[in-house]
Amino acid sequence: MGIYSLSYKNLRRNRMRNLSTLMRITFGVIVLTILLSSGIGLNSTVKQVENLTGDVIPHNASNQNTNAVEIVLNSARETVNSVFGTQFTSSEFSKNVANILMNLIYLLDFIASLVFLVGLFGIWNAMNLNMLERKREFGLLKVMGFTENQIILSTILEAGILGLIGAVVGTIMGVGGVTFASQVLNFNQLSVLVPWYLPLGIILITTLLSMLLAFYPAWYGCRQDVSNSLRYE
Repeated sequence: MGIYSLSYKNLRRNRMRNLSTLMRITFGVIVLTILLSSGIGLNSTVKQVENLTGDVIPHNASNQNTNAVEIVLNSARETVNSVFGTQFTSSEFSKNVANILMNLIYLLDFIASLVFLVGLFGIWNAMNLNMLERKREFGLLKVMGFTENQIILSTILEAGILGLIGAVVGTIMGVGGVTFASQVLNFNQLSVLVPWYLPLGIILITTLLSMLLAFYPAWYGCRQDVSNSLRYE
């Protein structure tokens, strides 16, 4: 039995726990994709607002989008001035909106980081439980001739497969949600919300971190004495 067949066997044997781990990873990646794409979209809007205030020089900005933002800002400014009796100029109102959007971007990034960490903790917790249940199995594998490196690599491969599947499914669903929302909001520049590097980056980082988080539990489990492992129930 090789490393790949060993990993495949363990993935099939622990279906329910692996399914639970996949669901946590997928949910985390979905939320992460939506939040990051929203932050990218807000950042693009902030740049267009700054263009209107003259704080920055436009670089390849879309005139259509900039004009649309200007119309919305003017309408919002007139409403605010009318309701609250303020006298915001166009420049002052645009700067205030830009500051609010930047703070919202920071908040979205913070929430996205928390969601991502929760997903990674789910992987780490699942691998720890897996190692406890497989303590006796590790002892048997050593007796059968498997080296510690082979056992560790098979465990890391399992985590990598779970992370990859969860990341791919979550990214597809997240991008689908962003696409649907952009169509509902009549936002035609999907490439602004979901640049090509965003899905690839999320999939790559999730897979690599999943493998990294599985290393220590696997290493610790393999370092246990064979006789103690075989007596473990």
